[in-house]
Amino acid sequence: MKYRTLQEQHRREALVKARSELAQRWMARLKPVLQGMTAAAAGVALWYAMRLGQGAVRPLFASAPEWLPLVVNAGIEEVLRLCLALIAAYAIMRLGLEPGTAGLAVVSACVLAALENASYLARFPTFDSYWRLGYALPIHAGAAALFAIATAPDSNKLRRTKTVAVSLAAAWTWHSAFNLVAALTPFPALPVAGTALNLIALTALVAALAIRYGYWSIYAER
Repeated sequence: MKYRTLQEQHRREALVKARSELAQRWMARLKPVLQGMTAAAAGVALWYAMRLGQGAVRPLFASAPEWLPLVVNAGIEEVLRLCLALIAAYAIMRLGLEPGTAGLAVVSACVLAALENASYLARFPTFDSYWRLGYALPIHAGAAALFAIATAPDSNKLRRTKTVAVSLAAAWTWHSAFNLVAALTPFPALPVAGTALNLIALTALVAALAIRYGYWSIYAER
């Protein structure tokens, strides 16, 4: 009787262990999906915050030169994007996630860019929206990659602060420059030239991001 009871106990323990291992395997498979969905949701929230911020300051520049609102709007977008990167860096540290998870900010930026261009298409239903995707999306994704690099863990807080400040200035300047050219001095080759230039910059930044974190990279230390 005791032997049979012991066998049943062992079977129950084995069943519990098997179920636990199965659950862990499923969680491991679902983890990237959940992280991607969280990044996409963050992109939606970022877009909404961007619209609220730009709408709030619009009356202040009603009589300002045409170039000033373009620069301010770019600044609002980049500041909010940097805030998201800082929040992500803090959450990753507190939750003990892999540091390279910060790279998912690029997904958020792509969602933001898609929503921004969808709203543009709703207001101006022309083919411009299609070349804007190739022209503008790399700007958003590149800035997100830059901020993910700049907010990476660093024991030297002063150096990290300087890096974040420089990255914000660079992203704001780059974004503003393309906004100004597209709005005030467009030329026929702008969509192709802008898309090519921004894709080159994006490729370099994503490569730097992968190397910095060892994420999806031969430089990873596993």
